[in-house]
Amino acid sequence: MILSLADLSLRSGERYERIYLLEFAPIVQGGQEYTVLVPDGVHVMVDRVTGGYLVKVALDAKVYGPCARCLDEAVVEVHAEQQEFAPTAKDGWEETEASDFIKDLMVDVDSLAREALILALPSQVVCREDCKGLCGVCGLDLNRDSCHCADEKSDERWSRLKDLKLGEGAQGGSEGSAEGSGETGAP
Repeated sequence: MILSLADLSLRSGERYERIYLLEFAPIVQGGQEYTVLVPDGVHVMVDRVTGGYLVKVALDAKVYGPCARCLDEAVVEVHAEQQEFAPTAKDGWEETEASDFIKDLMVDVDSLAREALILALPSQVVCREDCKGLCGVCGLDLNRDSCHCADEKSDERWSRLKDLKLGEGAQGGSEGSAEGSGETGAP
């Protein structure tokens, strides 16, 4: 949805507010696809300020998809807001300072709202904060049951570490190092 700021004919100090019902394409995070619902729509506010327009979007979304830890269904409620400035004059503004969502006073509301939502999402979508995830060996959901895979077998490549004995006060080496044995380390 494109909103033309010029067509709003706002004077300094005036505000335009409207709620737009937008559909969001699924979001992919960590290789997983999440469905997004914004039942109350996207609240768009445009303020005419000195030198341009201040555009703000706000939304409350529900994000549905697999938990990043246990793969059960997760539902996350997210509140997102984002603000962008659109100058009316190009003087004094570098191209890199301009918003990617506003070109020639035309606001791409869909993209601006999607960006706000993505930035507001947690780094991992989880079913609950204390989710224990899956066992790395057998794949058992540790929220439902406990497994004994870690007790049964450890990786043989790390078995030599069990024999490593560090003396108290040892600084960066074991008792059998070249430093403590009088060896010079030269061939």
